[in-house]
Amino acid sequence: MDVINRINHTRFLGREFLTWIWYRSDIGEGRFDVADGPIELWFDAKLTLEAQGDVKEQNVVKADNPTETDEARAALASGKLVSEARLRVVKGQKQWSFSVKGDSLGLSGVKIPALLSRDDDDQLYERFYLLEELEEDFNALFKEFIDLRLDDEGWSDEVNQIRRWVHGAD
Repeated sequence: MDVINRINHTRFLGREFLTWIWYRSDIGEGRFDVADGPIELWFDAKLTLEAQGDVKEQNVVKADNPTETDEARAALASGKLVSEARLRVVKGQKQWSFSVKGDSLGLSGVKIPALLSRDDDDQLYERFYLLEELEEDFNALFKEFIDLRLDDEGWSDEVNQIRRWVHGAD
């Protein structure tokens, strides 16, 4: 299987991942544990949910807390997955916000925490460090998801819990 086919056959994982983050963020009050400490992750400002398959129905929700809207919940209950989102990560006194697309998991429009350095060179290194810190935390969440996704029994249990959550049983 060539690279393009492999990408196309696994593209759904990013959407599942973003939907799983929504579930975990909701049940865990936004808290996640990553290697170097706890973070909070919230959906912020914009959320896009899209149907899978040939018909590309899409719901775009723009709100301060888009995951708490009836429209987003109804789209999720109809089987749509998160295809794009604006996320906010809080770690201690630092806060990042960024957009992410489910198909590529590419981060864009990243806003980093305020810089502490005064020197231009130091500010550049600090920016790189803050971007790297965000990337490491996001990758840690993705690794947790993939580890769970590859565990047939664990993923089956998680899917059942997500279904109950979607339909209001949790």
